[in-house]
Amino acid sequence: MPNKRQIMVDSIHGDIEISPLEKAVIDTAPFQRLRHLKQLQMGHVTYPNATHTRFAHSIGVMGIMQHVARVAKDPLNLSETDIEDLRLVGLLHDIGHYPYSHLMEQVDRIELTEEFVNKDVKATIDLQVDRYPNHEELGQIIINTQKDLIKALGGKKRAVRIANLSILTGNPSQDNRIAKLIHSSLDMDRLDYLLRDSHSTGVPYGSIDLNYIVNNLRVSPTGVLGVNKKALSAAEYTRKQDIR
Repeated sequence: MPNKRQIMVDSIHGDIEISPLEKAVIDTAPFQRLRHLKQLQMGHVTYPNATHTRFAHSIGVMGIMQHVARVAKDPLNLSETDIEDLRLVGLLHDIGHYPYSHLMEQVDRIELTEEFVNKDVKATIDLQVDRYPNHEELGQIIINTQKDLIKALGGKKRAVRIANLSILTGNPSQDNRIAKLIHSSLDMDRLDYLLRDSHSTGVPYGSIDLNYIVNNLRVSPTGVLGVNKKALSAAEYTRKQDIR
């Protein structure tokens, strides 16, 4: 496969480079499925322009991960494979989503009493809640079992590594340097969806200064991702914003 990168033009981040391996992952059926999942579910009923998808969001998170890799490469001595893993985790972080997945994951938090529902219905719902994994666990299953996705990633070993990095598994073989970057308190997933949701809905309070935050990213000697002191208020602001 020629090592020629392609460009995807994103409405939020502009040009995002795509490697041949990433293109192969994007072209798989499990990932293409995300084109049909709206990021804000039924949000387009109230906000007609909010038709953006988890496909576009996933590409955006991968693009932001490249900024993390740039900052962390020298302090953590990251290899090109490490950087590729970071980007792939960003790309595949929502692969386990299905229609209304966030809504369905709330079912177990709803107090279902026989006063409001038939006891047989309640028993059925309780059974389903226990039976099915959340979207993160489902994503791990998809990465580990979908043959075309495993092939695109270059084999089972790489697929297992990406799946383990996607969720903190406690696996001793998990690369702690990469895991700390992915699961930092500075959430790259949130950085993208705040901007994307705000842009598509026209709701301004989700708007953040991504460039300012990115330009102030720092990595501690222990591998923890954070920001310069002067950017703390901007980083804290992103943690408090959520229009969902």
